Amino acid sequence: MTRVLVVGAGGLGGPIAMALASSGVATRICDSDSVELSNLQRQIQFTIDDLGKAKASALAERVRDRGHEAVESANRPFESATAASLLHGVDLVIDGSDSFATKFEVNDQAARRAIPAVIASAIGTGGQVVAVAPGGGCYRCFFEEPPERETGSCANAGIVGATCAVIAGEAVRAASALLAGESVDPLVVYDDVTGAAEPRRIQFEPRPGCTACAPREKDRAS
Repeated sequence: MTRVLVVGAGGLGGPIAMALASSGVATRICDSDSVELSNLQRQIQFTIDDLGKAKASALAERVRDRGHEAVESANRPFESATAASLLHGVDLVIDGSDSFATKFEVNDQAARRAIPAVIASAIGTGGQVVAVAPGGGCYRCFFEEPPERETGSCANAGIVGATCAVIAGEAVRAASALLAGESVDPLVVYDDVTGAAEPRRIQFEPRPGCTACAPREKDRAS
């Protein structure tokens, strides 16, 4: 059975995990946070009864409530010390976290292991999805380094609930394409999910000297 790691059990991770489980994909969910009252307007997988619970465990419970048993939770962060165990046995990783540092860590650890990755972000009424296919450019190829301060997270900038659904859907579509070995746009940008404009689909190549995927390509050549 195909297994996917979902990093983040919040506004993006919730619909992503539910969609994956509904399609028969075994899902591992990791998140170190607990459910707070401010989460409920956009993290529709939680209710007031979940306040104080670990997000990963609560989301896994919700997935099981829908009849999908192939789900497990890890109530810990994705970081260098936990990456090996969290990525063990997975075919793809999707990041839906609210942290640039975590996104870069997911990208780097997945690239090191040649695991396909999808990295999704949402803020306000917009968002983006980066699909990292084997041999293609990675998240670090395009963005290079995390910002010095986490100023653009939904925790301090806000997010419209419906944005999560749109970006999560795009992330799942990208993941499905990668798992099927199909071509996928490396970067899809939604400037405003409420507008009539189509999302921008941006192509980019691996960046020479990228510290994440250049070593991967060197290893393959040898």
